[in-house]
Amino acid sequence: MNKVILTVLCLSFLVVAGCKTKQGSVEEIIRPVKIMQVGESLSDRQWTFSGTAEDALESELSFRVGGKIISFPGDQIGRKFSAGDVVAQLDPADYELEVNQIEAQLEQVRANFTRAKADVDRVAQLYDRKVISKSELDQAVADFKSQEAHLNATAKMLDIARKKLKYTVLIAPFDGWVSKVNVNIHQNVQSGQGVIVFNAGRQMKMSILLPDTLISQVSEGEDVEVTFDALPGKVMKGIVMEVGIGANQRASFPVKVYLNNSDKLLRSGMSGDVNFAGRTGSSHIFVPPSAVVGNPDGSNHVWVVENSTIVKLRKVDIGSLSPIGVQIKEGLKAGETVVTRGVHSLKDGMKVKTVGDLS
Repeated sequence: MNKVILTVLCLSFLVVAGCKTKQGSVEEIIRPVKIMQVGESLSDRQWTFSGTAEDALESELSFRVGGKIISFPGDQIGRKFSAGDVVAQLDPADYELEVNQIEAQLEQVRANFTRAKADVDRVAQLYDRKVISKSELDQAVADFKSQEAHLNATAKMLDIARKKLKYTVLIAPFDGWVSKVNVNIHQNVQSGQGVIVFNAGRQMKMSILLPDTLISQVSEGEDVEVTFDALPGKVMKGIVMEVGIGANQRASFPVKVYLNNSDKLLRSGMSGDVNFAGRTGSSHIFVPPSAVVGNPDGSNHVWVVENSTIVKLRKVDIGSLSPIGVQIKEGLKAGETVVTRGVHSLKDGMKVKTVGDLS
């Protein structure tokens, strides 16, 4: 019996020794990760505000008189005109008739004026010879002044009538093209009714809205970059020309940015973004969003590589997200190395090996 017990104990010791040998032979896991060295940046988040381009020199052309359109060269969107070209013309018949009538009336008034002037001269001679009374001379002078006033008024009426006749022709005020047509040929239009929208196209503008927290950091004459959805890869230079001093109902301030369109790439109505550089000028630390791990309690941490091989959990206070990464307000210093890929498979104190070059 004692031999059996001794044999069992020996076998137990051998099994335990074998297990210890196997456990000791397990290799330590070393995780592959990608890392970067943290540096300070003077760039804060870039401000981007959307807007729509419109022609800086845009006019809605209209007739100064009413009438029926009988000629309309400007009825095609995109048609170009030089300054002085005829865009549209009204039927001038009624205005020509008015001019002719006033011209005839003016001739009659001028004849009456000449007669009244001659009467004054004749009556004055008779008065000097004491043939007529002073009242008769006064009456002749009054008639003359009345005819003179009538002559001046009729001349002004003729001038107005001639201007109205001239206003039946709508001309291009500057070199440009038609961007919108509001009426049709043979249509009766009123004085001041918009006929076409005429664009110069040499300079464009974009109107954007900035919140009250940022408007104080924008000044007239400042350079900005503008991109358009219709022009991928094209970055245009813009200048802030107008900064609003009054806010709208949403506490936003209007800002107008002007762009040179001498190459005719822009068209009114194109949507795009105005990009402002950051304004703080202070140093900040940024890391890629992939380096930040969110915790269930709402906090955040990153993995800091120490001694080139060991990772340590480091809680951080994050700020805003910008095109260059997530701002780290507290928890990191410039020069430290953080893990940017493989962060979800790490444990505090685990050994790692880097994959690729240091970012």
